[in-house]
Amino acid sequence: MAARVPVPIRRSRGFVGAVTTFGLVLLAALGSAWVYSGMVTRDQWPIRWLEVDGAFERVSAEQVRAALAPSVAGSFFTVDVEALRAAARRLPWVAGVRIQKRWPDTVHVTIREFEPVAHWTGGSLVSSDGQPFTVPGADGIQGLPWLEGPDGRIDQVIEAWGQFNNLLLPTGLEVGRIRLDRRGAWFLVLSNGTRVHIGRADAAQRLQRLVASWPVLMRGQELAPMGVDLRYTNGFAVQWRGPSEARAGSYGQES
Repeated sequence: MAARVPVPIRRSRGFVGAVTTFGLVLLAALGSAWVYSGMVTRDQWPIRWLEVDGAFERVSAEQVRAALAPSVAGSFFTVDVEALRAAARRLPWVAGVRIQKRWPDTVHVTIREFEPVAHWTGGSLVSSDGQPFTVPGADGIQGLPWLEGPDGRIDQVIEAWGQFNNLLLPTGLEVGRIRLDRRGAWFLVLSNGTRVHIGRADAAQRLQRLVASWPVLMRGQELAPMGVDLRYTNGFAVQWRGPSEARAGSYGQES
């Protein structure tokens, strides 16, 4: 009768390796969760310093700190950077915000202010990068030219403003006010107070006509013209200051 010999059970090395790997992964995950839970606790790695940097010509560092302080609560890992950025952007004159977390307990905020270069329609201002923005008391800011135009045409007005100023350089004058109406006609008030009607067509060429004639026009004159009308095919009309009105230049059909 044949003897029955038990066969030893052999476990697959692959199975043992998989179990071991799973155990290591599980331990690592538990360890990470434990470490992370300690990190995100508010009393672990708290933010102790709020550093504020910027030019601060129209916004003060104290204003920025007061606006951001409620959003700094939390640890280095949980502080809400987007909430800080949004709080800073709500301040008047703030054009841009950069926020950096610096280990282990500091948030550094850099503020960029709007730099106004002109007034714009409806009580707004134009920034140095050509964007309109609104701040309290904008109309009371002195020393800036006034730009006016229909909604959506600010780029066209800014471009013309720069072009017209370049054309006026030989006269020593600048544009104090520029208006583009809905019909596409241009009107200027120069820095000396002279009002200039340019019209719709060939605006640069018409203004150049005035610039070329300016030395002759001002010869023997103590005061600049009150108004100049360039809306003629050839020449232009001039209104001098005083009770009587004198005209210079040739006349043509108004265009």
